[in-house]
Amino acid sequence: MEVTVVNKTKNELEFEIHGASETLLGPLMNHTLANSNVEYASYYMGHIVLDDPKFYVRTKKGTPKASVLKAVEKIIADIKVTAKAISK
Repeated sequence: MEVTVVNKTKNELEFEIHGASETLLGPLMNHTLANSNVEYASYYMGHIVLDDPKFYVRTKKGTPKASVLKAVEKIIADIKVTAKAISK
């Protein structure tokens, strides 16, 4: 996967994730929205062949980059717990 920043300000971040699907974007949005510092988070899939999915986040407090990274860490932790549970 390749990530390209489309727009970045003090409290907003928009980026494209080349090759991403809703399998990644849904949990990323949900975990980002779970952060109380986040005002808004969403993604747009666009045309299935012509567009790369875009993810957008706006924060009330803190940086949007930190909010997305926190969400990514939570997703990774969830995956590790799941992997450990099914490998028993």
